[in-house]
Amino acid sequence: MMKLLIFIQRILAALIDLIVVYIPVYFMVAVMVKGFFTPGILSAALFVIYNVLAIHSFQGQTIGKYFAKIEVKDVGRSIMDDSIREAVKILYFLPFVGFVTGLLSLGCYLISGRFLHDVIGKSEVVVHG
Repeated sequence: MMKLLIFIQRILAALIDLIVVYIPVYFMVAVMVKGFFTPGILSAALFVIYNVLAIHSFQGQTIGKYFAKIEVKDVGRSIMDDSIREAVKILYFLPFVGFVTGLLSLGCYLISGRFLHDVIGKSEVVVHG
């Protein structure tokens, strides 16, 4: 039951971050950047950078995690450690690869209670407080 509640909190946190950060950045990139980069790829990279900086600087929380009352544990050792965890998330944004990676990640969660990026980043998401 607890695994389901944390899963719902994580979905809520992701939706908040997508609405508050990713979607506005996507539209700004689409308007301002023309040429080689597509808005999706550049926006995803900027979103990962936001996650790294937020997780590293704000005790394991992004805006979404703050409002969903969850935090990432075992972060802050170095910005490089935090970057590894967050960089895996860029795979979720890629066509086809994102779908396959998402399924693998969901399988990891069902088995261990941790998504693929948590396992690779040696971290755990817990209820804050």
